[in-house]
Amino acid sequence: MATITRGFRADRNDIARNGGSPAAGPVYVNLTDKAFLRLHHGYGMPVVTQTLTVLGRRPGDDQLNEMYALLKSGPLARRVHRSMVPFARARWVPAADALPLYVAPAPIDAADALTWANEQAQYRLDPDAGFGWRLSAVATHSGGMVVCLTKSHAVADGHAGLMAEAGLVDPELATNAGLDAQVGAWEELSDGYHRGIAIARQAFTEMRRAARDPLHRAAVRTALFSRAPEPAPDPKGWHEQSAIVTFDAAQWKSAAERDGGTTNTLYLALTADLLRRCPLIDNIPPVLTPAVRVLRERDQPDSNSFTRVPIVVQRDWLDSHDLVSLRAVSKAAFAAVAAVGSGVLSQPRQMPPDLLDVLPDGVVHRLLETVPITVGMCSNMGVLDSFIAPQLAGFEPSLHMKRAVVQGIDVPRTARQPVALATWLSESDGRIHWALESLKPEMAHTAAELADLAKKVARSWGLHPLHIYTGDTIPTGTA
Repeated sequence: MATITRGFRADRNDIARNGGSPAAGPVYVNLTDKAFLRLHHGYGMPVVTQTLTVLGRRPGDDQLNEMYALLKSGPLARRVHRSMVPFARARWVPAADALPLYVAPAPIDAADALTWANEQAQYRLDPDAGFGWRLSAVATHSGGMVVCLTKSHAVADGHAGLMAEAGLVDPELATNAGLDAQVGAWEELSDGYHRGIAIARQAFTEMRRAARDPLHRAAVRTALFSRAPEPAPDPKGWHEQSAIVTFDAAQWKSAAERDGGTTNTLYLALTADLLRRCPLIDNIPPVLTPAVRVLRERDQPDSNSFTRVPIVVQRDWLDSHDLVSLRAVSKAAFAAVAAVGSGVLSQPRQMPPDLLDVLPDGVVHRLLETVPITVGMCSNMGVLDSFIAPQLAGFEPSLHMKRAVVQGIDVPRTARQPVALATWLSESDGRIHWALESLKPEMAHTAAELADLAKKVARSWGLHPLHIYTGDTIPTGTA
């Protein structure tokens, strides 16, 4: 799979060669954006992406303030503009303000870096209003610092997050100019008019579908007229557990080549091998859903430009370390990738997109179908060395990686979603970081249990971790 960073460098090089500028047209809120926004509106659990950097030495306030100022002027600084014209599309526009830089008043032990990062990941964001990201830092007793950039997934997927962080490396890229396209009154009226016609046609098509399909008719009726409450939270029970396992990149690549695969194929194999330890998988082949980046143009400032593809990993491939077969299957899956916004969360029951876009959040949420299998998620973020903020690069970074966290997930809520294990892969400074999130208690009850399982799986593939970070999740609304 082409990693996100490699594709982004190509985008950036194209812009430099061609003297290009960000896309001139409006950046509309797509179905994937809207799905992640819906989670912030009380329908499901918000998802945040996070860049975590652990430093051996402590930067000063000047460096942190410079980072904050660049991020505040960059593509993360966006809010949702909803038109007064019926049926006209919502779009992203520049935000005038942002959450303040947060520096914790008391230092922590370096060993608690991931637990502290989990606390930051639970901070409630408001991407609709422009408060979709937060920069926070804490000193360590050993003289270093932990820095977190936390973003709502509605504002930034992996690619969009890298576009924002590229502005830390090259201040010319710290701009949200791609969001300031002017949309006149006549354009909005035209958009609303044409969309209104499309929505009427799609509604008629859906009525015919419901008349022919009793199961679909029942699902739509339930979504429209039921008012089932969200499950009550369980603050004292199980919560998401986190681990980061760090390897020597040369050892990882050598192991992948030995078994006929690539860095990414070995990543998929290890994740599948770990996932099959979950009792919910039982004796069926583990199913992974890797992220694939799909851009509509080279320099788009979209918030979300990815989709996911299912890959069934046969158990005998894992038993025999057969990366050749896994590589062939994954390449075929990536080649057949679907469009952005066509997944079960973005487009439930594959209903027409314009119609879904105007339905109330609660109706769309109730249209979501329960996925009948337990799956694992994979997101390969690629090599991040050229995206480390220069404000931090000189302070001995020992860890620089990306991941995502589900806010407020607990036993009542996790039962309604299919992901048992969510993972991310990042490479920096000759090390590969395998980030793991247990999203079901059956996968791992504690962070230590998750780390121990990962270590055993890695060693069975000839890999020896250099360092393991573990972190418990504290379900709070503030940091």
